[in-house]
Amino acid sequence: MNWYLFWVITFIVLITAVGIYYSRKIKTADDYTMANFSLGFFPICGSIIATSLGSAAVIGSAGKGFEIGMGWFLTNFPVALFSILLVFVLGSTIRKLKLYTLPDLFVRRYGRASGIIPSLIISILYMTPTFGMQIVGMGAILSSIIDISLTNAMLLGFVISVAFTLMGGLPSVAWTDAVQSILILVGLIIMFLMGLHYVGGIDVVVQNTPKQYFDLFSMGTTELINYLIIFGPFYLVWQTTWQRISAAKTEKVAKKAISIGFIITFFIAIFSIGIGVIARQSLPDNTAPDLVYTAFLTEVFPPEIGGIFMVSLFAAVLTGATSFLLSGALNISKDIYQGWINPKADTQKVLKVSRLSVAGMAVLGLLVALLITDVIEIYSFALSLSAITMVMPVLAAMFWKRATKAGVISSVIGSLLVAVIWSIFNNPFGLHMIIPGLTSSIVILVIVSLLTKHSKDEHVTAYFYSMKEVKEEDLNSDLKIS
Repeated sequence: MNWYLFWVITFIVLITAVGIYYSRKIKTADDYTMANFSLGFFPICGSIIATSLGSAAVIGSAGKGFEIGMGWFLTNFPVALFSILLVFVLGSTIRKLKLYTLPDLFVRRYGRASGIIPSLIISILYMTPTFGMQIVGMGAILSSIIDISLTNAMLLGFVISVAFTLMGGLPSVAWTDAVQSILILVGLIIMFLMGLHYVGGIDVVVQNTPKQYFDLFSMGTTELINYLIIFGPFYLVWQTTWQRISAAKTEKVAKKAISIGFIITFFIAIFSIGIGVIARQSLPDNTAPDLVYTAFLTEVFPPEIGGIFMVSLFAAVLTGATSFLLSGALNISKDIYQGWINPKADTQKVLKVSRLSVAGMAVLGLLVALLITDVIEIYSFALSLSAITMVMPVLAAMFWKRATKAGVISSVIGSLLVAVIWSIFNNPFGLHMIIPGLTSSIVILVIVSLLTKHSKDEHVTAYFYSMKEVKEEDLNSDLKIS
């Protein structure tokens, strides 16, 4: 009996049942994409953990542990730091503004025209390739337990993730994320401990592993700085966190659930990276990084038990896929369709477009997955372009009243061009494109804003300050800033 296949099928049947259950409860677009702003601590915290521990964090981190060792752990620090800063510094403002998406902030502050570019960037340049990244992860898992090619395994993973997301939306995703987060955490910890036992204990690992694999600063200074800047600022504008902040039933729940979720994610990285280091004792040195986790898992555990932990990995990757599809669908349905194409669309039309958006983005993500199979490469590229174009305009909307519509649009387009050109020239001086990208973003924004006037459709304010005296309970979901 193929126990790996048995456990994966069992898991798929269970989450399908959850998806069907919640699909019957969804009546509006808010139900589908925001869970009607009513999620509690457990689904919010679990969703953050499960989404963060996706393909890059589990499969990618194990591969990096195998390649470079524990030095990869430091790249997780800015993720937790910037995410916790976001929820404590801007969480209240985000909730009071009832923001569905980041482009929603652009539209309110800088006018309608400013929202279309970030909507396209987030949905196409970030959410689509990161969904593709999860497809690569699911392909690696399924091809290791079923006798099919990696391409066919990715196609199967694509079908599973799209079907689940289309059915239940955020309510089903958040609650299954919460359950999956427990499965993921337990699976990582037990596999780490059993892996140590399998190779002969910690003494064997220390004796047989080069010392640099235990050095937190084993990466070169330039490379480490590049990764810290790639992973840090982006999490100020990670739409998944913004969506969870707004979807929580209270601000207190949002702050507690999100901060605890990211702290747990930060420390659990020790285990996923450590699994890669341990795996060096038994796997060939030429093992592909994205196959390290699954290959080592099948060595360590007998199939009837290993199948359970394979499910935990599949859960991690699937939950990332569903969250990325939902966030991108928000951008397309709310910011592009309702914001530009059909402002008078009723909630049923927006719901229909949300589901169509999920399907369309999924197809594009599948194409990315078939063309690029390195999950860390995909992840770094998507994060970088999003951070380069989003971070400075968002901070300006929150803190700098003088920022203008012309300045923001020029900043988004100009910094994107600088980053792409820098990348084409193969990152001169060894600096990743995010460094010149962010630098040009703030320079262009400031200079153009100081040289131009506010347009008539702008709301000239710094929301962090203007919303301080507003009480959340006095607001409703139809809030209009005047």
